Amino acid sequence: MSNFRNWKELAKSGGLCGILLLIRPLIYLIFSRQRDMNAYSAIDLSATIFIIYAFICFFVALNALSKETTYFSKKLIFSTPLIWFIVYTIYGAISIFWSVNLSLTAFRAFECMAMILLIVAIMKKLFTTCSTEKIINWVILYVLIEIFISIVRTLKWNTNFFVLLESSQMVSTTFFFMALYYPRKKWYHYLILLMSIFSNSTVAYIGMVIGLISILWKRTKYKAVVVMGVMIFCFSFMVIGPEKVLKQTVFYDKESISLEETSGRDHLMEVSIETIKENPMGLGFFAGEPYIFYSRGLNSINAHNSIFSAGIGLGYIGIVIMIMFLLRMFVTVFSKYIPNNNKASLVGCFIVGFVHCMGNPALGSRVYGAWLPITVLFSLICSFYVYGKYYKRQ
Repeated sequence: MSNFRNWKELAKSGGLCGILLLIRPLIYLIFSRQRDMNAYSAIDLSATIFIIYAFICFFVALNALSKETTYFSKKLIFSTPLIWFIVYTIYGAISIFWSVNLSLTAFRAFECMAMILLIVAIMKKLFTTCSTEKIINWVILYVLIEIFISIVRTLKWNTNFFVLLESSQMVSTTFFFMALYYPRKKWYHYLILLMSIFSNSTVAYIGMVIGLISILWKRTKYKAVVVMGVMIFCFSFMVIGPEKVLKQTVFYDKESISLEETSGRDHLMEVSIETIKENPMGLGFFAGEPYIFYSRGLNSINAHNSIFSAGIGLGYIGIVIMIMFLLRMFVTVFSKYIPNNNKASLVGCFIVGFVHCMGNPALGSRVYGAWLPITVLFSLICSFYVYGKYYKRQ
């Protein structure tokens, strides 16, 4: 990836589906616009473009998955946790029958399915035609494009250097360990690390700290240093006190250490639990979230938690499906079939992604926030599982 030609060839290695995913940030940069929060379901030019994009992705992905070899994609869909995510999305579409906004639920469920199939088609193309190193490089390219476009988007309203570093909180942090463990780092790996470290995301920081356990699967001379650092941190935790340590690290920019200091997530949690109790079947995929939060005076379209999003939209059944998906992902990422050379980075990234699901807009709702990077990551993990189990016998 040393010159433009190499970047171009790398981008093409994901096929037409890969190109569609890579240009998505640019499409959103050009056509997305600020709108009143109450107009989240309005159909205007911007929404029309995104609807067209979703339909193109859906049919291009279907075409890619229906031709040539289908063994890998079938295994990826039916023999990995992705089947639970697909079932969840299908159930989301079924929820139109009790949704508070039928058309909004229908489109958002369709959009999720289109992006899932697109990513599956990309993984099929990459894993059946490329080396594992090239696959990782393609994912890094995806992250870089997201970072650069997010910086440009931020520049439209703020030029503060530190604000720019916060531009890609969801994407850069999700793939922090992929950049950290890359053996021969280039400038763009350090960019991802920089954007992650200065993301100013408390949720991401928690994930990155916990994700350090991934060093246990890494063959490196720094393993002892990291383990020693973790031991010192734990010792400080006990001697100095957990509250003081956390206040000087993860919660350094907060007044105190509490759920109230997590950008109003305590109120979202309270309303989410109450709503799930009152509506055991849910209020419809995605549509239920802005509907209930606006009615309670909360300026949010998402519960900032995958379990709560599942519960508000799809009730207790949705919660069960989402939990099954996440539990199966835990089992998969720690499986013996994940290649040893990639296990440390995938474990670390998974932990960050999982923590995003617990504290940020992510899986369980519409394609928004951390949904896309986490879906790319989880699909990548499942693809390595299929590769290790069915292609590369260990």
